[in-house]
Amino acid sequence: MHLAYLDQMKNVNLNQARRSFLKAGAAITVGGLSPSLAFGLQKADATNGFRGRGRMGMSTGEDWIDTFFTGGADVIINYYADDFVFEDLTFFQCIDNKEDLYRAFLPFNDAGPNSPLGVHNFDIIRYDGGLAGDRTALVRNRKPENYTDEEWAIWSKDTKAGADYDYDEWAHMAWVWRAKHNMDEFLGLKGAKGKTTHVRGTTFHCYKNRKIVREFTQWNFREVAIQLGAFPAPDKFWLKK
Repeated sequence: MHLAYLDQMKNVNLNQARRSFLKAGAAITVGGLSPSLAFGLQKADATNGFRGRGRMGMSTGEDWIDTFFTGGADVIINYYADDFVFEDLTFFQCIDNKEDLYRAFLPFNDAGPNSPLGVHNFDIIRYDGGLAGDRTALVRNRKPENYTDEEWAIWSKDTKAGADYDYDEWAHMAWVWRAKHNMDEFLGLKGAKGKTTHVRGTTFHCYKNRKIVREFTQWNFREVAIQLGAFPAPDKFWLKK
């Protein structure tokens, strides 16, 4: 959902932020937590959140999705295990190291209502999840006959990434992204300034010891394009007139 912003961040000094991140070290903790978490700068849930106990639930999803904006890259990076795979299917992007993930999350840091990138809020609508024992993914090893080797490699590689990472809990979250735009261009579409768009998305998480080891995120780019006048609304031919 956020990787498209990297192109819009050309005038923002990501390299300076990256150097600060590397100099400080992604693994700096206080009592096993990031400084922001340890000193209570983020909302905490004593039972179900990433820093809680027992079964993870709705508060886990709210904690994760709110932190993109209110906590920023310095905090959210600590929600991921050392070995992880992050995948945004909408942008065909796959990340497996924290340096790149940190840079990808930077555009969502809360810079106030006048930020050039606008104000972005993410809210969980529904959370489904549960314990998984100790599982790893099952992947298809045989190529379908109607694919070439090259085609199958392109379309299966990212999905298979991290398949050998074991997990003990899973979650599927449905969420809505509300964006108030301060720039004319948004995701390559013109005419966004002064407008507010909404888009639904879903994220599937695999957790190990309350850390994210695998993430699949997908959201409806077409809906944003419709709201900005770039695409027509779908003709719902299946509905009775």
